[in-house]
Amino acid sequence: MFSGSHFIRQAFRAPVESLLKVYLASLPEGRLENVEKILVFAYHGLGNFIMYTPTLRLLRERFPKARIDLQAGNNTGCEQVLDGSGLFDNIYNLPYSAGLRAWVSRAREVRRIGYDLTLNEFHSQSWQIALLLAAAGVRLRAGHVTSPGWPDFQSRYSFAFNIPVTMREVEHEMDRYLDLAEAVGAGRVELREARPFIHLDDTDREFAQHFLAGSVASDGTTLLGIQPGTSATMRWKQWPLDRYKVLIEMLLARLPSAHLVLFGSPGEEALNRELAAGFGPRVTVAAGKTTVKQVAALIEACDALVCNDSGLMHAAVAVGTPVIAIYGPTDVNRTGPVGERHRVIRRDLPCSPCFKLEGDGLIHQCTHHDCLMTITPEEVFDVVSQTLATSDGICARRMRMISSSLSRSLATPF
Repeated sequence: MFSGSHFIRQAFRAPVESLLKVYLASLPEGRLENVEKILVFAYHGLGNFIMYTPTLRLLRERFPKARIDLQAGNNTGCEQVLDGSGLFDNIYNLPYSAGLRAWVSRAREVRRIGYDLTLNEFHSQSWQIALLLAAAGVRLRAGHVTSPGWPDFQSRYSFAFNIPVTMREVEHEMDRYLDLAEAVGAGRVELREARPFIHLDDTDREFAQHFLAGSVASDGTTLLGIQPGTSATMRWKQWPLDRYKVLIEMLLARLPSAHLVLFGSPGEEALNRELAAGFGPRVTVAAGKTTVKQVAALIEACDALVCNDSGLMHAAVAVGTPVIAIYGPTDVNRTGPVGERHRVIRRDLPCSPCFKLEGDGLIHQCTHHDCLMTITPEEVFDVVSQTLATSDGICARRMRMISSSLSRSLATPF
């Protein structure tokens, strides 16, 4: 049931949007050859931002001398991923909830800086950003626009972009972002050659050394990461926790050299501690103890990561750790890990995937969740075993790194 205030807002929004359309259309267009200042918006989840990184690298290669700034604001750690990489000159954090005064102040700042080009992927569209673009008078505005499978109400700000980029309904997210790069003359790479990445420095890897040296034996240890949780707004794609518990029992019983590290956000620390209860020192909880870069460095040290479709799944891909991903309602064609070393466990059901570009309405109508409920711990264990059997000794090298940290007296446990 919609409230009276909802209808008032809608009635106010329509004429404002009409004015914005007219004003933005009246702005003189710039030329890509003269671009010196670029602003990239990134209002999406951690996993999507990691998938965005190949596009952002191409953007820097195309405009090596330009000032390229990032504006984020979703509080999922996107702003941390490329900090220190040199791809951005400045990183701004402004959530939608910051209020009108903060957005007006930011619009003045954007106008003062005088950006020549802005980049908006399909998650980064809102009335706040549309107003900001208009107030700042940005002349070149590249962004995703209304496309097949994407309802008009989710792309109502397509009018803001004078470099429009359409999307195909069956298209990987990285391809969607690469389409943006191509539209602004930044070139393109094939999906199989796209390499998402996270910028890690020595302090991030030293954190991992400290953490693991305090709990993990260095000789002959098989280090497995497990991320049992998901985004708080998408718990419907989480494999049941009781099955993760059975999987942990099997891994510890059948792989005597295995040590498990449980990952997750600060909000999932209690969940992970409950899952680890009773398993003893061969299970370490890292959830809630790390930054985005620190957890990426820990995952880098693992032989493999077992997880749901999540941001940390993409973090593992970015640092080169094999992934065993358990997929349910989400579309593996859109968000699946790219690369031959990664494995996806899913059910190809007639109703799957029911989470599409237009949203999660069908998921909430589902009464059985067979896409997840028919995946067994035994099946996941078998895939983990196969992955470890075909590994290339990554963990052995990383364990030597951890072992060397012991000799430098870095064994303080966290």
